[in-house]
Amino acid sequence: MFRTSRFVATFLAGLAAAWQPAAAHAAEDETQLWLMFDSSMPLDAHTDLSFLVMPRFRDASRGQDQLILRMAVDHELSDAVSLGGGLTYVIGPESFRPYQQVQLSHGDVSLRFRLEEITGGGVDRMGLRERVQLRYRTDLGGDTSLSLSGEWIDAVRSENRDTLPARDQWRTAASLKHDFDQHFHAGFGYTLIIAPAREGLPTRHIHAPLLSAGWSF
Repeated sequence: MFRTSRFVATFLAGLAAAWQPAAAHAAEDETQLWLMFDSSMPLDAHTDLSFLVMPRFRDASRGQDQLILRMAVDHELSDAVSLGGGLTYVIGPESFRPYQQVQLSHGDVSLRFRLEEITGGGVDRMGLRERVQLRYRTDLGGDTSLSLSGEWIDAVRSENRDTLPARDQWRTAASLKHDFDQHFHAGFGYTLIIAPAREGLPTRHIHAPLLSAGWSF
């Protein structure tokens, strides 16, 4: 219990530190609603295949809604290391995002490194993003679990040679999940995205409440 409380306190302190530089500037705020439906199935004792469907609803004045489709394969090399990769298809605007990742785990804490390529119609080269995520997950009892995560997304290269990459992002998320049986789970959460100010653009905050459900085969 003490270890859990200490981690939560450290996580919240880090979030507050990340928030302070952004709050010092005029900021643009947006609220979205995210829905997430996922399913997974084992391919063998150490390999899983998963699918995800995520609609993201926005205010029409802020831009168009998005639909995210993802297929991924993850292979567990040991209790501490797993490798994976997949393809994300985004509609609104359209893009294809293949990615590769490695995840290191120790107890309730995991660290994930992901390299994501971005391509699609109207681009003249492949864009690149690096994503580093620190995640903490703990069981609360009664088949309910809590997950806290922080992620840094580094936009390395734009898909178009004559434009700057998309702005870097800090993302932090909290979610609760309940397993109703060995197959069905559901939950809710909240994600905060901070895109720091750049070249006349104000700091951008996106607040995204999340409802989720999934099925495991």
